[in-house]
Amino acid sequence: MEQLIMAEGSRWQRPCHGIANIIRKAACHAEVLLANTEQEPSDFLLDALFPVMKGLRAEALLKHSNEDVRVTVASCHGEILRISSPGQPFDDDQMKASFQLIVEALSKLSQPSTPCYEKALSLLATFARVKACLLMLDLECEALVLQMCQHFWVIVRSNPSADAFWAVEQIMTDVLTESEDISPDLLHPLLASVLKENEKEAPSCWKLGEKLFSKCAAKLRPILRGALKAKGTTLDDYSPVVASIYQDEISVSRSDLSAMPAVSSRKRRGALKSDVERARDEATLVPRDLRDKKMRLSTRGRSNPSEGPSGI
Repeated sequence: MEQLIMAEGSRWQRPCHGIANIIRKAACHAEVLLANTEQEPSDFLLDALFPVMKGLRAEALLKHSNEDVRVTVASCHGEILRISSPGQPFDDDQMKASFQLIVEALSKLSQPSTPCYEKALSLLATFARVKACLLMLDLECEALVLQMCQHFWVIVRSNPSADAFWAVEQIMTDVLTESEDISPDLLHPLLASVLKENEKEAPSCWKLGEKLFSKCAAKLRPILRGALKAKGTTLDDYSPVVASIYQDEISVSRSDLSAMPAVSSRKRRGALKSDVERARDEATLVPRDLRDKKMRLSTRGRSNPSEGPSGI
């Protein structure tokens, strides 16, 4: 394996020029090699991989005019993420460019008839297993995360395979639970997915929405009331899971209020008066001159995606 990687590294030390078919074959060769490289390789293997990783982040490949080349390179980047996980293989700007390419490749999952579909599906499974979206959040790629989730709703609406559904569910669960703040742009499509009309019109979206609400209830509960008010909708418009979470939020709020000690207005005024008098007494002890101052995975790539969605 070491000799294969070193030979591949020598190939990628030369600039990638030529017709798209030649470049695509080179990227496919690197993709297979990376997929068979274990996670957390030895320092020797990492040194041998460096020329490959460097070559695959070249702008000429990231912005290549051929779609199949870009998707293949994105698949390579997914394998590099797996090999490097939980570390970061590139610097911040290079990682953002890599994620941009990966998100574009994932959008191809809404087109099962295209030649890129299988590569995109494999990339999606890898992306979900290594929880790469958490690195996107760490790098503050909010706009790119939102774009990715918008792609996912389109993909799910097209009734994807169980493998694709499982991976999308894992990624979106991680995004919702680990985001510091859930923006309206992220929440509104989720709410729309569980509108009662979508139980029949978009059953896959309905199913995903219910799963996400159930898994992320603790994170969604505090913002649900405001979201419904902003949209001008009622609980009757949505799946029962929304009403359940909403009622839990009301119960929690009432519980918090009942747990607060009751303080009469007389006691509050007395406490305030005592504080003022104490402050005045302390001020007299200060000399006049001072008073005048002011935060395991699979070890090998391309494991069978069917291992993931066992619960679906």
